Amino acid sequence: MLRLLALAWLATVTAAAAQPVPNQVYPIGKAPRPPPGIVWQAEDESGRILPEDSLPPGGWYRLLRREADGTTTPLGGRFAIGLVVIVTGQSQASSLFATAPAAAGAFPATHGDPPAPPLAAMLPDEATGWTTAIAPLGARILLAELARHFGPGIPLGLVNAAWGNSSAAMLADPATPAGARLRRMAALPASAAIILAHGTTDALAGTPPASYAERLSAVVATLRTASPAMPVLLAPLPPLLGRTTLLGSGRLAMLLPGLARRQTLDPALARHAEAIRAAQTGLGLPSGGAMEAILPGLDGIHWTETGVRQAAREAAAALAATLRSAACTRAGGCL
Repeated sequence: MLRLLALAWLATVTAAAAQPVPNQVYPIGKAPRPPPGIVWQAEDESGRILPEDSLPPGGWYRLLRREADGTTTPLGGRFAIGLVVIVTGQSQASSLFATAPAAAGAFPATHGDPPAPPLAAMLPDEATGWTTAIAPLGARILLAELARHFGPGIPLGLVNAAWGNSSAAMLADPATPAGARLRRMAALPASAAIILAHGTTDALAGTPPASYAERLSAVVATLRTASPAMPVLLAPLPPLLGRTTLLGSGRLAMLLPGLARRQTLDPALARHAEAIRAAQTGLGLPSGGAMEAILPGLDGIHWTETGVRQAAREAAAALAATLRSAACTRAGGCL
């Protein structure tokens, strides 16, 4: 079933140039265009006809085919032109697109959190498609913070290319579910990508640092499949702590946190985590945010609600700085 869904989604991506996917956000300069031979026009929601040679950042837009009798018919769904960010990694990254379970750092946004920007959408998985219903806490905060940095007029899109418990080797291997998803999502044009807080699985497995760096370099190359010049940011492996338990039980620790005690982290694991962080630094990728102050919850790995908010803000600030710099370099003007 998953294979059929993936094939259907790939067919949709292939046809997207002629038929925009509903609610998809396209990077600036990468607007969908019908194939040659079709007479068409682009309009905004007020019906204003837009220039065909270069659609400006904004939305929501739609493409219309002009028929010989002067009538028009829609070509696909509404779309926007703005900034698109691919997010990859393992559970810390994939949980940004989910509302549960809390044990894996996935939480719903609450009434106290900022609303989703009006021109924002995310692609949490192939089955869901692009959606503007942004309920997950991590995605909500990341989009709201990006809108704060760039202003409400720049549409924003988030693409989930992460997979829980995925090592660098798994992400680099197209034969694994993690690697297959990465390749499918990397087929979409994007403005930037961020490898968010990766490295836990490799630290726990004792992956040699040189091997980790080699595989993560392959992940970077895959992320640039559709957008070779785009920046790829890396938010490093965050702190790992020992599990918090009560009588050896994490569940009891959740029920009676005042009586629970955190175990000491295995010194060998701590040393290997530092080796993985050193390997990440050696890749020379732009920073995706400082994660060293974001402490995990009871299991010693995954973030609390507070940690998710903090990580999303860190990632947004890093993305904003890098994207502004890239835009200034390419076009002589800044976003």
